[in-house]
Amino acid sequence: MPRPTHLFTDADKASVEDAIFDAEQKTGAEIVVVVAARSGGYARVADVFGLSVAVAVTLVAMWIFGDPRGEWIFPRETHMHPGLILGLLILVFAVCTAIADTNPAIVRLAAGKKRLRRHVERMGPSWFQRLRVRSTKEQVGVLIYVSLFEKMVMIVPDDAVERVKESGELLPVRKAIREGMNSNRLPAALRDAIIQAGDILAPHVPSPKKNMDELPNELHLID
Repeated sequence: MPRPTHLFTDADKASVEDAIFDAEQKTGAEIVVVVAARSGGYARVADVFGLSVAVAVTLVAMWIFGDPRGEWIFPRETHMHPGLILGLLILVFAVCTAIADTNPAIVRLAAGKKRLRRHVERMGPSWFQRLRVRSTKEQVGVLIYVSLFEKMVMIVPDDAVERVKESGELLPVRKAIREGMNSNRLPAALRDAIIQAGDILAPHVPSPKKNMDELPNELHLID
């Protein structure tokens, strides 16, 4: 899984920040964008995956080399030496854990969408607070939070933008970013999605006569 600082070149970062500026010319909303490498830790998930596979493989091996004595489900005895059983268990555990550590798809599958979503839903509001998105005078801040490992997008609005999110009008923005992640074209997709967000927000949060930036037009890349 590439780090955000490696995924976005300097030109990509500048392009996204220009898109934030352009989007904010159409609306009074203040758009803040965060791209994080991940939202949670999954080391134990890889360990559980490795242990589960190791136990399953070891049991199958014991069954193959077992003495069923009329037991068709699982043998009462096995001809495998205890040391061999332990060695096989450790070997398969080590190999499968290493594979899971280098294959995000396996960890995502083992962790489950519910756990992935829980981490993202915790970190999105956390960055909303850290970056002081709520500090705008008219409460017009909106955070677009992208989590690469989980392949999820969360939009965290301030009070003046909440009704736009609740109406579902910002769903196409999330969809466009997710599609960009899945097709390995996130920088371009993120830029286009930000422009789209500006168009959606414009009727609901009109641009004031003096549309001054209250928050920096910065792409925050969190490795």
